[in-house]
Amino acid sequence: MSEEDVGTTGANLDRARRIVEAALFLSPRPLTVRELSQRAGVSPSDILKILDDIGKRFSDVDSALVLERFGSAVRLYVAPDVLPLVRDLAAVPEFSDRELEVVAYIALKGSVLRSELRKLYRSADRVIEKLRSMGAIITKKKGRTVEVRKTELFDRYFGTVRR
Repeated sequence: MSEEDVGTTGANLDRARRIVEAALFLSPRPLTVRELSQRAGVSPSDILKILDDIGKRFSDVDSALVLERFGSAVRLYVAPDVLPLVRDLAAVPEFSDRELEVVAYIALKGSVLRSELRKLYRSADRVIEKLRSMGAIITKKKGRTVEVRKTELFDRYFGTVRR
């Protein structure tokens, strides 16, 4: 008889909730319900209950952490009103909306010349440096400019498809 046949016990759900919280806290990208289910060892329906519980607990205590769900994915992030006060502590750099435009362009192209990015975005060099420091891109000299190419980490972090 499987665990689903007999139902998930309260102790198993408590452990699964802790695993889900830790996974969301540590993950640099949104995680799917399926990924959380596999990692925590409980059914997707149990994950949905756990996510409801976590979201309610964060909102009940006016937490600085926010649980955001979109489609079958979920992420945990710092509330916008608190983020400017703690942003410098992040192990991985945060990106402004303008910087995310550069990131989106790189995600779309997969590989792009720095000179092209500079023509389109004033913040290109700053974004390239942030992405390079976290290992999300590699750069390679190409003529008088530099080719910027996204890595597997880029795709994992931003939840994009590899090109």
